[in-house]
Amino acid sequence: MVVKDWTLKEKIGQMFIIAFGGEDVTPELEKAIAEWNVGGVILFQRNLRDINRVITLIRDIQTIAVNNNRPPLWISIDQEGGGIAYLWDSMVVSPGNMLIGATKSEKNAYDASFVMGQQLKKIGFNMNFAPDIDINNNPNNPVIGARSFGESPVEVSQLGKASIQGYHDAGVLAVGKHFPGHGDTEFDSHLSLPMVDKTLEQLESFELVPFMDNMNNNMEAIMTAHIVYPQLDSEFPATLSSYFLQTLLREKYEYDGLIITDSMEMDAIAKYFGREEGSVKAVQAGADIILACGRDVASQYSMVEAVERAVVNGVLPLSTVETAVHRILNKKKQWIDDENLTDSLNPTTIVEEQYHEVMNRIAAEGITLQINKSNVLPLDRTKTIKVIGQSSYNDISYMGDRKAIVDVVFAEERYEVTYISGENPTLIEIAEIVTTIQQGDVVVLLINERRELQRGWVKLVDQLSTMTENIIVVSLWNPQIIERLPKAVGTYITTFSYTDHTIHQLKKLLDGQLTFQGKSPVKLLEQGSFSYENSNS
Repeated sequence: MVVKDWTLKEKIGQMFIIAFGGEDVTPELEKAIAEWNVGGVILFQRNLRDINRVITLIRDIQTIAVNNNRPPLWISIDQEGGGIAYLWDSMVVSPGNMLIGATKSEKNAYDASFVMGQQLKKIGFNMNFAPDIDINNNPNNPVIGARSFGESPVEVSQLGKASIQGYHDAGVLAVGKHFPGHGDTEFDSHLSLPMVDKTLEQLESFELVPFMDNMNNNMEAIMTAHIVYPQLDSEFPATLSSYFLQTLLREKYEYDGLIITDSMEMDAIAKYFGREEGSVKAVQAGADIILACGRDVASQYSMVEAVERAVVNGVLPLSTVETAVHRILNKKKQWIDDENLTDSLNPTTIVEEQYHEVMNRIAAEGITLQINKSNVLPLDRTKTIKVIGQSSYNDISYMGDRKAIVDVVFAEERYEVTYISGENPTLIEIAEIVTTIQQGDVVVLLINERRELQRGWVKLVDQLSTMTENIIVVSLWNPQIIERLPKAVGTYITTFSYTDHTIHQLKKLLDGQLTFQGKSPVKLLEQGSFSYENSNS
């Protein structure tokens, strides 16, 4: 099919990356590809439960496109590494950005992305919504945190360049996010509409540094932030703002890569502007691709129809759509290998042993010993060590089957591993754990908390501290939980993620087989400075 012969709806369809439910092609998805010429799909955990079915699904999607004389689709994913990874069991996952930031190594940033990119490419993905190049300069940020390389604009910029190059060398289009910066917020745009009250001069001297540097280097696709910057556009968040997408990106910075919205299903757009109207506003502002992440294909189709109506009614110039489609198709020619779209793949060839070696090396270099006042490291091999963790690492965003491997890694007889059943210890669990502790025991707490430490953990630490001074707290995600840790904790370690490689290397560090090398890429809040009094937390 020649582009000039496409209907208006077919042109607009090419501007959408959509989501769907299930592990197989549905009739609704097939219709979206064949009839309204959707430009791509994004796969989530609900689509990724079995690697064999994932491979078949991707090949089926591309086969439908070929058979209907459609362009190949973007097959995209949010596979940042660390805690943000939807394909978990069947590929080697990076320890994550903040751990890489703690290594201060551009080589590690490159290697982690190259290894991830190679695997994604083999499976059939051609676009990854990574790396996150936000600067995490607000320790209370609930959504970025360890997804960032750190709080230094220069380091985030350099590590971002290396990461993007790694994906590109592996044959996967990297998408830097979230322009113009999501690091200095205390609200999550998935749940609300954040605001950052800064001037352009302030942004260009800080938040925008990694974006400007990477636009001048090798970043060919960029994702927008659903954040309002009232001093620059008091009405619309960056995703819907012509000031940010046209005046800054296209005109001032002369950026000619793809501009992709963050999901229009997030509350920052869906609640405050509406998905349909938001889609129109985003295209008007200059977005090339609308990311629609709902489970219901029909609701996403209504967004396509809204953009179509806007063109028909003269609200949106046809030239705006055609310019975006032209840019999209040029990038597809560059990044999607037509010859291998429908090839079969043996899943056993996805992972190579050297991939594990790379991630183990990076994890070992990034795990950071933040506080060491109790002098219990390395662990005494003649003593029994109590290890307490969580049986799974699911949270509100990732509800798959991420079972902890702590019992496997700490399998020696001298370790006694206890799992709590949920995200926080219950009063019953706290009472049972404390009864197993003797005076002077060494206790290692492995806490996976993305946002803020809840009362249950604090109560457990308080109870344990009445029995022993030898408490080691390991934060497996957010380093800033230290704010809520009692000062009784004398040893504090941050791993910034809970990947298998991270847990394996953590044990070696605790045992003294390796030396701690990580340097925290963010300043920590003061230990014990938070009070639960008058707090709803």
